[in-house]
Amino acid sequence: MKRLPPNPFAKMSLAEYGARLRKREITAESVTSALLDRIELLNPKLNAFHHVARLPALAAAREIDRQIKDGTDLGPLMGVPVALKDLYVVDGMPTNAGSSLDVRDVTPAEGSFVKALKRSGCIILGKTRTSEFALGGINFKHPVPWNPCDAQTQRMPGGSSHGSAVAMAAGLCAFSAGTDTGGSVRLPAALCGVVGHKFSSRGFALDGIFPLSPTLDSVGTFTASVADAALIFNALTGKKVPPAPSAKQLKFGKPQEVFFDDLDTEVATRINTALQALSAAGTQITAVSVPEIAEFDPVFGGIVPGELVEILGRERIEKSHDLFDEIAQSRVIAATKYPPQRLADAKKRQLELRDLVRAKMTGIDGWLSPATPLVPGPLADDDTLMPALEWNKRALRNTRIGNVLEQCGVSLPLPAAEGGLPVGLQINCSGLEDAKLLSLAAAVEAVVGRAARPEMAGFL
Repeated sequence: MKRLPPNPFAKMSLAEYGARLRKREITAESVTSALLDRIELLNPKLNAFHHVARLPALAAAREIDRQIKDGTDLGPLMGVPVALKDLYVVDGMPTNAGSSLDVRDVTPAEGSFVKALKRSGCIILGKTRTSEFALGGINFKHPVPWNPCDAQTQRMPGGSSHGSAVAMAAGLCAFSAGTDTGGSVRLPAALCGVVGHKFSSRGFALDGIFPLSPTLDSVGTFTASVADAALIFNALTGKKVPPAPSAKQLKFGKPQEVFFDDLDTEVATRINTALQALSAAGTQITAVSVPEIAEFDPVFGGIVPGELVEILGRERIEKSHDLFDEIAQSRVIAATKYPPQRLADAKKRQLELRDLVRAKMTGIDGWLSPATPLVPGPLADDDTLMPALEWNKRALRNTRIGNVLEQCGVSLPLPAAEGGLPVGLQINCSGLEDAKLLSLAAAVEAVVGRAARPEMAGFL
């Protein structure tokens, strides 16, 4: 049996990697090669990647090493190996949007996010799996990536950016990118035990990304720590993340509606432990009432499938409905029958709710809540249509709210006792407050601690 190379980033932050790379203590080629070897050995079971760009990645790494030797410095992401969700268009790589449909006519050209990664000197390892058109967290037609938290039982990894979350959790990349329309970064981050940062919906241009819902789509990253997420955000946007405040300076709201309803026991216990630790450290956590939250479901349900129908076109859907995954099919076909006014009404109400709730954020830094009400259960428990649809609705309940309200958000993986399953603590801030969000998240992470990385030897 081939030996699994260690994860080069298991004990090394992105900043530390950059420093060592510039001192030429390590090379981009050696680190990239180690990650590609890990992908080769682990991906047959994990199914995180659907396309691996081994030769282009190694060539890019050698070019980075040459530039380092010549004194060129492209910034803090230079030489960092990254995995991208299969909604991001990358020249020379396939973009399927997780579907069997031919969508080349509505697939955009390579866009701002990928170009920014390339300008920064990132090395693109390949494309990760997504549920079809990013519509939910589970697929039946295409492989669901294996959650690294359990080598024996295949557990839910969340979605739709599950391939990127699994790749990050398994140590197959330095960081990964996904998209988040209703929680597609924060949910899999919570269930796989990594940091997931959902950018504000207007926080980075969405060109070059296969769209699900232009109204609610946003980019996002998966990292090992908040510091890594902040470094990426700063490098890609130029916006500086302030130093983390002390715990005594933090003022959070704890929403009384929806977020804390119907929690799995392990989620409730671990979230309460985290909130108690913050309170003991001097953080103010105040109950807040936000009744507008109760409207998120019909607004979200009116916008997302309705906009996807506009993107794909009713004729394509009607002619090719048998090619859809069963779960995506049930949602898209239902949306073709919506009255035309439903989408317009939902978009109008979404803006009203955004403004109403933003006004209520005055006086607090943000909200604290569970990222999802549940822990990652066995995939086999929800392998038919109706249970899968119910799981999807419950799993994404706490994250969809942030998309409807145009908030930015992060899921922090909470430490667990041995055998404990991943649980994510969510922080939400108002839109375009990403730098503030990451500063707050660093302060919270310092108090509650970080989750341990999974042991991957059992996956060979």
